[in-house]
Amino acid sequence: MTPITTPPAAQPQEPPLPASIEELRQALASGRRRFIGLRLPDADGLQLDLSGCDLSSGCFREARFGHACLREAHLEGASLQQALIWGADLSGVKAAGSSWQEADLSGSRLQGADFSHALMHRCCLRGVVAAHSRWREARLVEADFRSGLDQHTDLGGADFEGADLSYAQCQGVQLRGANLRGACLYGTNLRDADLAGADLSGCDLRDCQLEGSDLSGAALEGARLPAGDSGCA
Repeated sequence: MTPITTPPAAQPQEPPLPASIEELRQALASGRRRFIGLRLPDADGLQLDLSGCDLSSGCFREARFGHACLREAHLEGASLQQALIWGADLSGVKAAGSSWQEADLSGSRLQGADFSHALMHRCCLRGVVAAHSRWREARLVEADFRSGLDQHTDLGGADFEGADLSYAQCQGVQLRGANLRGACLYGTNLRDADLAGADLSGCDLRDCQLEGSDLSGAALEGARLPAGDSGCA
């Protein structure tokens, strides 16, 4: 006898992506967390809870997510150019290969976030709390990491290996124990920065500003130091 074969069960269809911020709120209220490729440029997501959502490959240019919660969200390959995300919680966010040019993340929590290979030219990151965050080979040209009015920037233990920090503003920033191995620091302002125990191996420090910085215990193997190395603690 010929065995009877049962056709495979049809897979449930993915519901359509929300077309507005109101539809997104409704989808979130129903428990949905998967929104790959969502396109909501210029959306107003103030205080929105997107924790754990998959927003990879989405487009949120010029969107407003002030004080939103994006904890542990997936943003790989997403576009957030000129977005306003101040005071938000992005701790543990996975944003490798994403685009944030001229976005404002000031005062946000970025502990353990992964921005590897991200494009973040002229991004405002003032007063971020980003201990042990990951920025490997990210493009952070002219990024602003200075402390905010009421919150110091914390990048302790952050991983900037191979990142481009050309002309970035990092004066007074806490970078204790950070990994800056092979990072581009051309024109970077590191005045009064806490670089104690940081790894600066292979960095060219001749064209960055180091006056008043603390380099005690820093790894400097293969680094090219300014003439006289004056002003460093």
